[in-house]
Formats: sequence, structure tokens, C-alpha cells
Amino acid sequence: MNLKKIVYFCKVVETGNASQAAKLLFVASTAISMQITALEKELGGELFDRGNRPMELTKLGRYFYPRAQEILYYFNKLEKDTQEFVKDKSSTLNIGFTRSVMFNLLPAAIKRFKEVNSNVQINLKEMLSEYQSDFILDEKIDIGVTRELSGDEFIAKDLNHELLMVDPFMAAIPRDHYLATQSYLTLKEFTSLPFISYPDNENSGFSKKLMEMFAANQCQPVIAYRAIEIHTALALVSAGLGVTLVGKSTIPNNRQDILFLPIQDINALSYIYCVSRMQDANPNIPLFLDLLREIAL
Repeated sequence: MNLKKIVYFCKVVETGNASQAAKLLFVASTAISMQITALEKELGGELFDRGNRPMELTKLGRYFYPRAQEILYYFNKLEKDTQEFVKDKSSTLNIGFTRSVMFNLLPAAIKRFKEVNSNVQINLKEMLSEYQSDFILDEKIDIGVTRELSGDEFIAKDLNHELLMVDPFMAAIPRDHYLATQSYLTLKEFTSLPFISYPDNENSGFSKKLMEMFAANQCQPVIAYRAIEIHTALALVSAGLGVTLVGKSTIPNNRQDILFLPIQDINALSYIYCVSRMQDANPNIPLFLDLLREIAL
């Protein structure tokens, strides 16, 4: 099977007969008939019911036609995208991100961006928020998406540092926990449970600041486990090994075996920022930042 046979077949279906298809393709009608006959031989059955006028598709033809259209669509798209690339209309966008924004915010922005900018190659790099500033300044990434707490000052002053959303912390507990029938937790109830801390990385100040926040409220949970990243922490919660805190934005598309509840008597907030270079020439940066802003609303 080759592409020419598929093109000829689809054009006959679209025009209703081989003669009209031949005119549009600038070939002899006999060439159309020969290619379709050869295609039918390869497939092991007839694609057209030639006993009817105009010809109608057989059961095999009705099965094959939409799939043949799909092949042509992606072939034409590949041809167009490649031409765009050769003309240097394509480019890349390098994004650094903290893992907690991968539950909802970042995937939604990437999907919408690719729908209208299919030629742009997106490269993703998981990294702590603390690392992103240096990577942007060194032009290793173009955009950073960070999660920060009050008082954090690890982003360089000469970078764009824009707040996307204020993200309240929520308690994450096993769905079958005895406290799961409540609509909220108190700080005392929460800190009396085994706590799962993350990320377990000496270069991250996130977990340390969470402990300071608890201490400021005269409570100190007992750390039962230290997870390297948020997905592991949530897996440990689902296993019934403890509880943790996550940003409210991580709840959509998250695990169904975990319940997320507010803590009534503590106002714990985190902040999600986008970070980028000032006056960067890459036209994809402002386009992607606009999508982040829209989704974060």
C-alpha cells in the first residue's frame, strides 16, 4: 500500500466517480481504476459496490475511508509543519516547573498552546522553584512556573516575576480515614496525625517553611515520612501512612483515594508565579504566559 492509492481512493469517494477524480488529480481515469484495483487486492476485498450507479462504498470501504482520511490529514500536516520549520517559522519553548503545577495548570496551558502552535517544540524540565531563576538567566529555560511561600526571595530581581494565583493549602487525608466524614479539619486534629513531608531535598526551603508555619500556630506535627516529591507524598497518604498539605490547585485530576479538606483555624497560603526574562525575543514566551494567566483565573 502506498500513499498514491490512498489519495486516489479518497478522491473517488469525495467526487463520486473515477472520471471526476481523474480530472481533479490530472491523471487518466484508467490510472485511477488501476490503483484502486491494486489497493483492493492488497486489502483482500472490494472497496466499492460497482453494481450501483453512482458507486457506493462496501462495508470494507466504509471501514477504510475514515482511516484513509486520517492518514492523509497527518501526512499533509507533516508536510506543512516541515515546510514551516524549514522557513524558520518554528521554534522551541523551554519550560521549567515545580511538580505540583503538573496536576492541572501546566498541562492545560500546554494543551491549549499546542492546539494553535503545533510547530513549536516544547521542552519540559522538572526542577525545584529555587533553581529556576538561574536556569532562566543562563537561557537554559525560557519560562519558570514556581510555587512560593510568604517571604521567599529566591527569584532574581532582574526577571519578570508575575503572580498567577494565590493557592490555599488543603489537608490531604486517606478517603477511608475516620476524619473523612468531616467537611473540614481543625489544626489540632491535623497536627496530631503522622505527617508526610516533601520535597526531601536540602536545597528546597519548602518543607522547612511549612514546619515554621505550624510552629507559628503553636502546633508541630510529627514527621513520619519524607518524600522526594509530591506524587510520592500523596501515594503514601493513600496508603494510610499519614497526611500532608497540598495547594488547592492540585486537587482537580488528582487521586480519587484521597480526600482534600480545608483546615479551619489556619490561613495557610502558597503562591504560584510565572518567571521569565525581560524583553526576550522569543515570541512564544508572551503567548504561553497569556495562556497561563487565563487558566489561572
